[in-house]
Amino acid sequence: MAEGITGWRLHLGVIFPTPVPPRAVLEFYEAVPEGVDMTTVSLTIQQLSDGDMDEAIKGMERAAKQLASFDVDLIYQSGVPPVVRRGLGFGDELADRLSQAAGLPAITDMSSVIDAMRTAKLKTLAMATPFEQFINDRLIQYLAAEKIEITNNTALGIKRNVEIRRLPIPVEYTVARKTYLEAASKPDGIYIPCGGWGSIHNIDLLEKDLDTTVVTWMNAMIWSSLRRGKVAGAIHGFGKLLASL
Repeated sequence: MAEGITGWRLHLGVIFPTPVPPRAVLEFYEAVPEGVDMTTVSLTIQQLSDGDMDEAIKGMERAAKQLASFDVDLIYQSGVPPVVRRGLGFGDELADRLSQAAGLPAITDMSSVIDAMRTAKLKTLAMATPFEQFINDRLIQYLAAEKIEITNNTALGIKRNVEIRRLPIPVEYTVARKTYLEAASKPDGIYIPCGGWGSIHNIDLLEKDLDTTVVTWMNAMIWSSLRRGKVAGAIHGFGKLLASL
């Protein structure tokens, strides 16, 4: 049906902060239903410094316009460090700016993650990231202002994106598991940002092993985009959030 038509149910335009991780593209297509496609634009973040993040923010509206010229239906901004760099409320402000630039609906990573957490009724979470601690601290403050508490967090302290991508896939699982189990009291769930490490396949493993709910950048992106794009149907095998569609 509709063979050869790009995104005949939903054509998502994604702004990635770095060159697109190949595994992220592969796993997106493993998870989404037939008729959903993704076109991407990459920004210039090579390392997670404030200077690189500020430069990336400057290029986001131009990237949104470029994606609009490829007939996408929806703009999705991926990557939370640049958003929390600017502080509380910037996720919504950036979504408005991208929407105006593209003439299309727009969603930010941070806003979709918060929406997913609220929908799943997750008020306390353990958070595992490959970032430096100062980015974790910003994430904790941003989420606290949204009445979501990070009760334990681990930052691997990696600055350069290329080094994050060198991490073996199981590292994400083991760091998230350890962070969750070492929390002073059992959190409602686990939050794992960053598209440069891990795998969507770790979500189901963590949820089953720990009897919890996991929100990552990838499942939040797919969940929020399919909801906004009115593509219905539960997706199984990748955790509770996508199964709830």
